[in-house]
Amino acid sequence: MEIDLTEIAIAVIGLVLSAVVIPLIKAAFTWLKGKTQNEALISAISEAETVAGNVVAGLQAAVVDGLKEKSADGKLSENDAKEVASTAVSMFLSDLSSKSLAVLEQNADDLTAYIGNMIEAKLAALKK
Repeated sequence: MEIDLTEIAIAVIGLVLSAVVIPLIKAAFTWLKGKTQNEALISAISEAETVAGNVVAGLQAAVVDGLKEKSADGKLSENDAKEVASTAVSMFLSDLSSKSLAVLEQNADDLTAYIGNMIEAKLAALKK
């Protein structure tokens, strides 16, 4: 009985591939997928912050100041504030890219609340 070294080498290479290399490749793909998802989320949040700042600045200049001037006490009424908030969310959603919106929807429990909080934060920063 003659031992064929080629067959043994092929068997050993097959074992090494299935036991070591393939799991390493799977782990590398899992890591890369996670890294890509994190980068997409960071990019979406950054875009959302920019859009929220633009929406707040635009509404402040175009709508809020005009409504305050019409008010006797210089403040927004509750209805006016709700209308401005609704307009801000609509503007935010229309200005944000669909890719970023999809990423935020996947990662936020309540997207509308997240958007509202981000706009409120930008408004508070603008008031300072």
